[in-house]
Amino acid sequence: MPKYEEASYLNDQNEWERVSYLELTNEERRADLRERDLREKPQGFFQLGIRNHPKTPHFFEKKPIRTDLQAGIKESEEHSNQQRMICAFLNKYEKHNLGYYERPWDKHDKGFEPLVKIRNYKWEKEVKFGLVYGKYVVFDIFGRDEKNLSLTDKSPFIAIEVVDTHFHSQKAFKVLLETSKNLPLVVGYMFLPVTPHFNSVKKPARTNSFSSVRFQCYIADGSFWYRNERLEELYEVTPEIPEVYYNLVKEKLYEDGYIRSES
Repeated sequence: MPKYEEASYLNDQNEWERVSYLELTNEERRADLRERDLREKPQGFFQLGIRNHPKTPHFFEKKPIRTDLQAGIKESEEHSNQQRMICAFLNKYEKHNLGYYERPWDKHDKGFEPLVKIRNYKWEKEVKFGLVYGKYVVFDIFGRDEKNLSLTDKSPFIAIEVVDTHFHSQKAFKVLLETSKNLPLVVGYMFLPVTPHFNSVKKPARTNSFSSVRFQCYIADGSFWYRNERLEELYEVTPEIPEVYYNLVKEKLYEDGYIRSES
């Protein structure tokens, strides 16, 4: 690990203060510094630790500070309103049936098909989730089983992305595909321009029954899905070439009116 003769931290006045390795010989100063968030430079990207070697005390690199994989996105007011509503809905009811209409065009028998039926999940907004070394993704809504710590296909991590005018960056999309292949993770999309025709939430018919959370598109098992078909089953693309795969997904979503252009 790299060694450093100098470190920086935010002091009690919320200002960046530099400290030399020479100060590590003082026991009280060393104890204070161990409680600080030490970086390699002001506003640095690496967390540092202290090694109090008798002859060569120094700071060492512990780990990178995770940063947002797709920072700087400004969402619409409608996005924020729907995000709050959906999260409140999910926390209000104990049991949820997440799925899709097999035949959304059929007025008489749309055929709701479940992806997963869950209960006792805890849901929160703006959840930071470390998916790749040094980076994290911020999910609009994220839920996990509150009572069962097992992570299986029956109790997966579930993220819900509310989409109005922005979609994932290519890097974030690639990471989500890879993560969903390696972990039980479902990322469902609520596309506001096609709500409630293609995606919606519906309260339980009875107090002891399941609510329905309907998606048209979602990520699972390493693929982007339209209802019960992987994208690579519909078009000649593969997740193994992520740039082409992502470009087709984004192109189709805009073309079909799932994402609204910024005004």
